[in-house]
Amino acid sequence: MSISKLSITFISIIAVVLRLTMLVYGEWQDANMQVKYTDVDYKVFSDAARFVTLGESPYKRSTYRYTPLLAFLLTPNIYIHKSFGKFVFILADIVVGVLIHKILCLRGLNEQKAVNYSALWLLNPIVASISTRGNAESLLGAMVLLTLYCIFVKKFFFASILYGLSVHFKIYPIIYALPLLVFLDEEDYQGLRRKGKGKEHDKNSWRYWVGKISRFVTPARIEFALISGSVFFVLNGIMYLLGSLLGLVLFIPQISLVALLGVVFGKDILFACFIQTFAFVAYNKVCTSQYFMWYICLFPLIIHSTTIKFKYKGLLMLFAWISGQAIWLYQAYLLEFLGENTFLRIWMASIAFFVINIWILTEIVKNHNYEKCFELGKIRNVWGNSGDVKDDKQQR
Repeated sequence: MSISKLSITFISIIAVVLRLTMLVYGEWQDANMQVKYTDVDYKVFSDAARFVTLGESPYKRSTYRYTPLLAFLLTPNIYIHKSFGKFVFILADIVVGVLIHKILCLRGLNEQKAVNYSALWLLNPIVASISTRGNAESLLGAMVLLTLYCIFVKKFFFASILYGLSVHFKIYPIIYALPLLVFLDEEDYQGLRRKGKGKEHDKNSWRYWVGKISRFVTPARIEFALISGSVFFVLNGIMYLLGSLLGLVLFIPQISLVALLGVVFGKDILFACFIQTFAFVAYNKVCTSQYFMWYICLFPLIIHSTTIKFKYKGLLMLFAWISGQAIWLYQAYLLEFLGENTFLRIWMASIAFFVINIWILTEIVKNHNYEKCFELGKIRNVWGNSGDVKDDKQQR
Protein backbone atom coordinates (compact mmCIF):
# COMPACT_ATOMS: atom_id res chain seq x y z
CA MET A 1 0.00 0.00 0.00
CA SER A 2 1.51 3.35 -0.99
CA ILE A 3 1.50 6.28 1.40
CA SER A 4 -0.80 8.20 -0.94
CA LYS A 5 -3.56 5.67 -0.21
CA LEU A 6 -3.31 5.87 3.56
CA SER A 7 -5.76 7.92 5.62
CA ILE A 8 -4.74 10.51 8.19
CA THR A 9 -6.13 8.20 10.88
CA PHE A 10 -3.90 5.31 9.81
CA ILE A 11 -0.85 7.57 9.51
CA SER A 12 -1.56 8.90 13.01
CA ILE A 13 -1.77 5.36 14.40
CA ILE A 14 1.58 4.49 12.81
CA ALA A 15 3.01 7.71 14.30
CA VAL A 16 1.78 6.76 17.78
CA VAL A 17 3.25 3.25 17.50
CA LEU A 18 6.57 4.71 16.31
CA ARG A 19 6.75 7.08 19.27
CA LEU A 20 5.71 4.47 21.84
CA THR A 21 8.38 2.12 20.48
CA MET A 22 11.01 4.84 20.79
CA LEU A 23 9.75 5.66 24.29
CA VAL A 24 10.18 2.04 25.43
CA TYR A 25 13.64 1.90 23.84
CA GLY A 26 14.52 5.14 25.59
CA GLU A 27 13.66 3.65 28.97
CA TRP A 28 15.98 0.73 28.21
CA GLN A 29 18.82 3.00 27.06
CA ASP A 30 18.49 5.16 30.18
CA ALA A 31 18.82 2.08 32.37
CA ASN A 32 21.64 0.35 30.49
CA MET A 33 23.86 2.86 28.69
CA GLN A 34 26.17 5.66 29.75
CA VAL A 35 24.71 8.11 27.22
CA LYS A 36 21.10 8.64 28.27
CA TYR A 37 18.20 8.82 25.83
CA THR A 38 16.15 11.24 27.92
CA ASP A 39 17.08 14.88 27.45
CA VAL A 40 18.47 16.71 30.47
CA ASP A 41 15.69 19.30 30.11
CA TYR A 42 13.14 16.63 31.02
CA LYS A 43 14.84 16.08 34.36
CA VAL A 44 14.75 19.86 34.88
CA PHE A 45 10.99 19.85 34.12
CA SER A 46 10.40 17.01 36.58
CA ASP A 47 12.45 18.64 39.34
CA ALA A 48 10.52 21.89 38.85
CA ALA A 49 7.24 19.94 39.03
CA ARG A 50 8.43 18.38 42.30
CA PHE A 51 8.97 21.84 43.79
CA VAL A 52 5.43 22.78 42.72
CA THR A 53 3.98 19.73 44.51
CA LEU A 54 5.74 20.93 47.66
CA GLY A 55 4.08 24.33 47.34
CA GLU A 56 7.31 26.05 46.31
CA SER A 57 8.44 27.98 43.23
CA PRO A 58 9.56 25.90 40.22
CA TYR A 59 12.42 28.39 39.82
CA LYS A 60 14.09 26.89 42.86
CA ARG A 61 15.31 24.33 40.35
CA SER A 62 18.40 25.87 38.80
CA THR A 63 18.34 26.20 34.99
CA TYR A 64 14.51 26.08 34.90
CA ARG A 65 13.73 28.95 32.52
CA TYR A 66 10.21 28.10 31.40
CA THR A 67 6.67 29.16 32.34
CA PRO A 68 5.42 27.72 35.66
CA LEU A 69 2.45 26.38 33.67
CA LEU A 70 4.73 23.67 32.30
CA ALA A 71 5.79 22.64 35.80
CA PHE A 72 2.13 22.50 36.88
CA LEU A 73 1.25 20.46 33.79
CA LEU A 74 3.93 17.89 34.59
CA THR A 75 3.11 17.35 38.27
CA PRO A 76 1.74 13.85 37.33
CA ASN A 77 5.44 13.01 36.72
CA ILE A 78 5.64 12.98 40.52
CA TYR A 79 2.23 11.53 41.38
CA ILE A 80 1.68 8.99 38.58
CA HIS A 81 4.82 8.10 36.54
CA LYS A 82 8.05 9.80 35.63
CA SER A 83 7.28 9.45 31.89
CA PHE A 84 3.85 11.10 32.05
CA GLY A 85 5.18 14.26 30.42
CA LYS A 86 6.56 12.32 27.48
CA PHE A 87 3.06 10.97 26.76
CA VAL A 88 1.77 14.55 26.82
CA PHE A 89 4.43 15.59 24.31
CA ILE A 90 3.62 12.59 22.09
CA LEU A 91 -0.07 13.57 22.13
CA ALA A 92 0.88 17.12 21.14
CA ASP A 93 2.97 15.67 18.29
CA ILE A 94 -0.07 13.86 16.90
CA VAL A 95 -2.26 16.96 17.31
CA VAL A 96 0.24 18.94 15.22
CA GLY A 97 0.07 16.33 12.44
CA VAL A 98 -3.73 16.35 12.42
CA LEU A 99 -3.81 20.17 12.36
CA ILE A 100 -1.40 20.22 9.41
CA HIS A 101 -3.84 17.96 7.55
CA LYS A 102 -6.87 20.11 8.43
CA ILE A 103 -5.20 23.39 7.46
CA LEU A 104 -4.02 21.99 4.13
CA CYS A 105 -7.54 20.77 3.37
CA LEU A 106 -8.85 24.24 4.16
CA ARG A 107 -6.30 25.66 1.72
CA GLY A 108 -7.90 23.52 -1.00
CA LEU A 109 -5.42 20.64 -1.26
CA ASN A 110 -6.94 17.26 -1.99
CA GLU A 111 -7.09 14.63 0.73
CA GLN A 112 -4.17 12.50 -0.48
CA LYS A 113 -1.74 15.40 -0.78
CA ALA A 114 -2.77 16.68 2.65
CA VAL A 115 -2.09 13.23 4.14
CA ASN A 116 1.30 13.00 2.41
CA TYR A 117 2.43 16.40 3.68
CA SER A 118 1.15 15.58 7.19
CA ALA A 119 3.29 12.44 7.12
CA LEU A 120 6.38 14.66 6.78
CA TRP A 121 5.75 15.55 10.42
CA LEU A 122 4.00 12.47 11.80
CA LEU A 123 6.51 9.93 10.42
CA ASN A 124 9.58 12.12 10.86
CA PRO A 125 12.07 10.25 13.10
CA ILE A 126 13.78 13.51 14.16
CA VAL A 127 10.48 14.93 15.38
CA ALA A 128 9.58 11.66 17.12
CA SER A 129 12.94 11.42 18.88
CA ILE A 130 12.80 15.00 20.17
CA SER A 131 9.36 14.48 21.74
CA THR A 132 10.10 11.04 23.20
CA ARG A 133 13.34 12.33 24.70
CA GLY A 134 11.23 14.73 26.76
CA ASN A 135 11.34 18.07 24.95
CA ALA A 136 8.22 20.23 25.18
CA GLU A 137 8.47 21.91 21.75
CA SER A 138 5.55 19.92 20.33
CA LEU A 139 3.25 21.61 22.87
CA LEU A 140 4.15 24.99 21.44
CA GLY A 141 3.82 23.70 17.88
CA ALA A 142 0.30 22.53 18.69
CA MET A 143 -0.61 25.95 20.13
CA VAL A 144 0.76 27.84 17.13
CA LEU A 145 -0.97 25.62 14.56
CA LEU A 146 -4.22 25.67 16.53
CA THR A 147 -4.03 29.47 16.48
CA LEU A 148 -3.64 29.41 12.68
CA TYR A 149 -6.44 26.87 12.33
CA CYS A 150 -8.79 29.05 14.39
CA ILE A 151 -7.83 32.04 12.23
CA PHE A 152 -8.70 30.04 9.10
CA VAL A 153 -12.09 28.88 10.39
CA LYS A 154 -12.70 32.39 11.78
CA LYS A 155 -12.84 31.41 15.45
CA PHE A 156 -11.30 34.78 16.14
CA PHE A 157 -11.74 34.95 19.93
CA PHE A 158 -10.16 31.54 20.50
CA ALA A 159 -7.32 32.37 18.10
CA SER A 160 -6.52 35.51 20.09
CA ILE A 161 -6.45 33.62 23.40
CA LEU A 162 -4.31 30.82 21.95
CA TYR A 163 -1.85 33.27 20.47
CA GLY A 164 -1.45 35.06 23.80
CA LEU A 165 -0.94 31.70 25.52
CA SER A 166 1.66 30.69 22.90
CA VAL A 167 3.70 33.84 23.43
CA HIS A 168 3.50 33.38 27.20
CA PHE A 169 4.61 29.76 26.92
CA LYS A 170 7.68 30.72 24.89
CA ILE A 171 8.50 34.17 23.58
CA TYR A 172 9.39 33.33 19.97
CA PRO A 173 5.78 33.31 18.57
CA ILE A 174 5.79 37.08 19.17
CA ILE A 175 7.43 37.26 15.72
CA TYR A 176 4.08 36.27 14.17
CA ALA A 177 2.38 39.44 15.47
CA LEU A 178 3.27 41.51 12.38
CA PRO A 179 2.10 39.04 9.70
CA LEU A 180 -1.06 38.32 11.70
CA LEU A 181 -1.89 42.02 11.88
CA VAL A 182 -1.17 42.41 8.15
CA PHE A 183 -3.34 39.38 7.50
CA LEU A 184 -6.35 40.59 9.49
CA ASP A 185 -7.66 43.27 7.16
CA GLU A 186 -11.21 44.01 6.07
CA GLU A 187 -10.74 43.34 2.36
CA ASP A 188 -9.17 39.89 2.35
CA TYR A 189 -9.75 38.25 5.75
CA GLN A 190 -13.14 39.81 6.46
CA GLY A 191 -14.19 39.51 2.80
CA LEU A 192 -15.31 43.14 2.61
CA ARG A 193 -14.84 45.47 -0.33
CA ARG A 194 -15.62 49.16 -0.24
CA LYS A 195 -18.41 49.98 -2.66
CA GLY A 196 -16.95 53.30 -3.70
CA LYS A 197 -13.31 54.13 -4.10
CA GLY A 198 -13.89 57.72 -3.02
CA LYS A 199 -11.48 60.47 -3.80
CA GLU A 200 -8.05 59.23 -4.81
CA HIS A 201 -5.03 61.06 -3.42
CA ASP A 202 -1.58 61.17 -4.91
CA LYS A 203 0.80 58.65 -3.30
CA ASN A 204 3.20 61.46 -2.50
CA SER A 205 0.46 63.29 -0.64
CA TRP A 206 0.31 63.20 3.18
CA ARG A 207 -3.46 62.61 2.91
CA TYR A 208 -2.80 59.36 1.04
CA TRP A 209 -0.58 57.98 3.81
CA VAL A 210 -2.83 59.20 6.63
CA GLY A 211 -5.72 57.40 4.94
CA LYS A 212 -3.58 54.29 4.47
CA ILE A 213 -2.63 54.20 8.15
CA SER A 214 -6.17 54.89 9.35
CA ARG A 215 -7.50 52.00 7.23
CA PHE A 216 -4.89 49.69 8.79
CA VAL A 217 -6.38 50.28 12.26
CA THR A 218 -9.43 48.02 11.91
CA PRO A 219 -11.69 46.58 14.64
CA ALA A 220 -10.37 43.05 13.94
CA ARG A 221 -6.76 44.13 14.42
CA ILE A 222 -7.54 46.08 17.57
CA GLU A 223 -9.54 43.19 19.04
CA PHE A 224 -6.84 40.64 18.25
CA ALA A 225 -4.10 42.83 19.75
CA LEU A 226 -6.10 43.55 22.90
CA ILE A 227 -7.17 39.96 23.58
CA SER A 228 -3.85 38.25 22.81
CA GLY A 229 -1.89 41.02 24.53
CA SER A 230 -4.10 40.80 27.62
CA VAL A 231 -3.67 37.03 27.86
CA PHE A 232 0.10 37.40 27.52
CA PHE A 233 0.48 40.17 30.11
CA VAL A 234 -1.99 38.69 32.61
CA LEU A 235 -0.27 35.31 32.48
CA ASN A 236 3.15 36.92 32.79
CA GLY A 237 1.94 38.97 35.75
CA ILE A 238 0.57 35.89 37.51
CA MET A 239 3.66 33.83 36.80
CA TYR A 240 5.87 36.70 37.98
CA LEU A 241 4.23 36.47 41.38
CA LEU A 242 5.09 32.73 41.49
CA GLY A 243 8.72 33.10 40.38
CA SER A 244 11.11 35.42 38.57
CA LEU A 245 10.67 37.12 35.19
CA LEU A 246 13.37 36.34 32.67
CA GLY A 247 15.12 39.10 30.77
CA LEU A 248 14.63 38.89 27.02
CA VAL A 249 17.34 40.09 24.66
CA LEU A 250 16.88 40.14 20.88
CA PHE A 251 19.63 41.12 18.52
CA ILE A 252 18.81 43.91 16.05
CA PRO A 253 19.73 41.96 12.84
CA GLN A 254 17.63 39.01 13.94
CA ILE A 255 14.50 40.91 14.92
CA SER A 256 14.79 43.31 11.97
CA LEU A 257 14.91 40.47 9.44
CA VAL A 258 12.08 38.62 11.15
CA ALA A 259 9.92 41.76 11.20
CA LEU A 260 10.64 42.51 7.54
CA LEU A 261 9.66 38.98 6.48
CA GLY A 262 6.46 39.25 8.52
CA VAL A 263 5.41 42.49 6.82
CA VAL A 264 6.35 41.41 3.28
CA PHE A 265 4.65 38.00 3.42
CA GLY A 266 1.88 38.79 5.92
CA LYS A 267 -1.00 38.11 3.53
CA ASP A 268 0.50 34.67 2.82
CA ILE A 269 0.25 33.90 6.53
CA LEU A 270 1.43 30.27 6.52
CA PHE A 271 4.58 31.08 4.56
CA ALA A 272 5.17 34.19 6.68
CA CYS A 273 5.09 32.14 9.89
CA PHE A 274 7.39 29.47 8.45
CA ILE A 275 10.00 31.82 6.97
CA GLN A 276 9.99 34.03 10.08
CA THR A 277 10.58 31.01 12.32
CA PHE A 278 13.33 29.63 10.08
CA ALA A 279 15.12 33.00 10.11
CA PHE A 280 14.59 33.43 13.85
CA VAL A 281 16.16 30.05 14.62
CA ALA A 282 19.00 30.50 12.12
CA TYR A 283 19.99 33.88 13.59
CA ASN A 284 19.34 32.97 17.23
CA LYS A 285 22.30 33.22 19.61
CA VAL A 286 21.42 29.78 21.01
CA CYS A 287 21.01 26.83 18.64
CA THR A 288 19.71 23.40 19.63
CA SER A 289 18.01 20.64 17.66
CA GLN A 290 14.71 21.01 19.48
CA TYR A 291 14.33 24.53 18.06
CA PHE A 292 14.11 23.00 14.58
CA MET A 293 10.69 21.65 15.56
CA TRP A 294 9.41 25.22 15.57
CA TYR A 295 9.62 25.43 11.78
CA ILE A 296 9.43 21.74 10.86
CA CYS A 297 5.78 21.72 12.00
CA LEU A 298 5.07 24.57 9.55
CA PHE A 299 7.05 23.20 6.62
CA PRO A 300 4.34 20.79 5.34
CA LEU A 301 1.99 23.78 5.06
CA ILE A 302 4.15 25.60 2.50
CA ILE A 303 5.93 22.84 0.55
CA HIS A 304 3.21 22.74 -2.13
CA SER A 305 3.81 26.40 -2.99
CA THR A 306 7.51 26.13 -3.85
CA THR A 307 8.98 25.72 -7.33
CA ILE A 308 12.05 23.89 -5.97
CA LYS A 309 12.20 20.38 -7.38
CA PHE A 310 13.10 17.74 -4.81
CA LYS A 311 15.37 15.99 -7.27
CA TYR A 312 18.73 17.73 -7.46
CA LYS A 313 18.30 21.09 -5.67
CA GLY A 314 15.79 19.96 -3.04
CA LEU A 315 17.83 16.86 -2.28
CA LEU A 316 21.02 18.91 -2.14
CA MET A 317 19.43 21.35 0.32
CA LEU A 318 18.22 18.51 2.53
CA PHE A 319 21.64 16.81 2.43
CA ALA A 320 23.42 20.07 3.29
CA TRP A 321 21.07 20.74 6.22
CA ILE A 322 21.43 17.22 7.65
CA SER A 323 25.21 17.11 7.09
CA GLY A 324 25.80 20.54 8.63
CA GLN A 325 23.71 19.59 11.64
CA ALA A 326 25.43 16.20 12.02
CA ILE A 327 28.94 17.75 12.03
CA TRP A 328 27.84 20.36 14.54
CA LEU A 329 26.19 17.78 16.83
CA TYR A 330 29.20 15.45 16.67
CA GLN A 331 31.56 18.16 17.87
CA ALA A 332 29.12 19.01 20.67
CA TYR A 333 28.96 15.32 21.64
CA LEU A 334 32.76 15.12 21.89
CA LEU A 335 32.77 18.15 24.18
CA GLU A 336 29.76 17.32 26.36
CA PHE A 337 30.11 13.56 26.80
CA LEU A 338 33.81 12.82 26.19
CA GLY A 339 35.26 16.01 27.59
CA GLU A 340 37.37 16.82 24.53
CA ASN A 341 38.40 20.41 23.79
CA THR A 342 36.42 21.01 20.59
CA PHE A 343 35.48 24.67 21.07
CA LEU A 344 37.25 25.81 17.91
CA ARG A 345 35.71 23.01 15.85
CA ILE A 346 32.26 23.75 17.30
CA TRP A 347 32.68 27.40 16.31
CA MET A 348 33.70 26.44 12.76
CA ALA A 349 30.87 23.91 12.49
CA SER A 350 28.42 26.56 13.74
CA ILE A 351 29.56 29.03 11.07
CA ALA A 352 29.22 26.36 8.36
CA PHE A 353 25.74 25.40 9.57
CA PHE A 354 24.71 29.07 9.71
CA VAL A 355 25.84 29.61 6.10
CA ILE A 356 23.91 26.50 5.01
CA ASN A 357 20.76 27.78 6.73
CA ILE A 358 21.04 31.21 5.13
CA TRP A 359 21.47 29.60 1.70
CA ILE A 360 18.37 27.46 2.29
CA LEU A 361 16.45 30.49 3.55
CA THR A 362 17.36 32.47 0.43
CA GLU A 363 16.40 29.64 -1.94
CA ILE A 364 13.04 29.10 -0.24
CA VAL A 365 12.15 32.79 -0.50
CA LYS A 366 13.31 33.07 -4.13
CA ASN A 367 11.35 30.01 -5.22
CA HIS A 368 8.12 30.62 -3.32
CA ASN A 369 4.85 31.29 -5.16
CA TYR A 370 3.37 34.18 -3.20
CA GLU A 371 -0.33 33.60 -2.67
CA LYS A 372 -2.79 35.45 -0.46
CA CYS A 373 -4.60 33.04 1.82
CA PHE A 374 -7.83 35.01 1.72
CA GLU A 375 -8.63 36.52 -1.63
CA LEU A 376 -12.32 37.18 -2.16
CA GLY A 377 -12.74 34.43 -4.76
CA LYS A 378 -10.98 31.90 -2.59
CA ILE A 379 -13.14 32.69 0.43
CA ARG A 380 -16.19 31.64 -1.53
CA ASN A 381 -14.50 28.34 -2.36
CA VAL A 382 -13.77 27.57 1.29
CA TRP A 383 -16.51 29.32 3.25
CA GLY A 384 -20.20 29.54 2.56
CA ASN A 385 -22.26 32.68 2.94
CA SER A 386 -22.74 31.95 6.64
CA GLY A 387 -18.99 31.82 7.22
CA ASP A 388 -18.95 28.07 7.95
CA VAL A 389 -16.46 25.69 6.42
CA LYS A 390 -17.84 23.71 3.50
CA ASP A 391 -17.47 19.99 2.96
CA ASP A 392 -14.07 18.94 1.61
CA LYS A 393 -15.67 17.58 -1.54
CA GLN A 394 -17.19 20.99 -2.27
CA GLN A 395 -13.74 22.57 -1.91
CA ARG A 396 -12.23 20.26 -4.48
